[in-house]
Amino acid sequence: MNVEELITLIDTAFEGVPQPQDLTLHVAEAHDDYDYGNDEEYRRLDYRGHWQDVPNEHIKACQSALSYLDKVGMRFYLPAFMVWYLRYLRTEEVWSDNTLYALGSYSHNPGLAEYQKQRFSLFTPQQMRACAQFVKFCAKDTTGFSDDYFAQTIYDGYWFQFDTPE
Repeated sequence: MNVEELITLIDTAFEGVPQPQDLTLHVAEAHDDYDYGNDEEYRRLDYRGHWQDVPNEHIKACQSALSYLDKVGMRFYLPAFMVWYLRYLRTEEVWSDNTLYALGSYSHNPGLAEYQKQRFSLFTPQQMRACAQFVKFCAKDTTGFSDDYFAQTIYDGYWFQFDTPE
């Protein structure tokens, strides 16, 4: 699957998911900085609308936020991050593999594994397949940009089960 096909798959799978009201992108990024007392202030910074239109500047500025999002936030922001990652792969826009790491299964740590399972609990089979395809794409990235070893490990250990044709 090439980049454009994968973007179309993600776009279709996550069409119409609701936007979070509480734990939003900028709030989650603030929580990464241990700032828990100003959520309303950070919430005002967030884009309102479809996930497909979240500004690139917000994603670039909040690359650590994915670790702090709940299940509603993951379902809304993860597809935006995956598409952004695919579009800007190998550029200075993407400075880490945080998008890929947010898909870790953490099977070696029961507490983290359960946390991850909960964060993906709202995802449909089609959305899980889109995530699996994203992980598989990163695993096959031979440019050295993506953490292909991590991607292959989580694909083989977890995501492969969702990579089935509809």
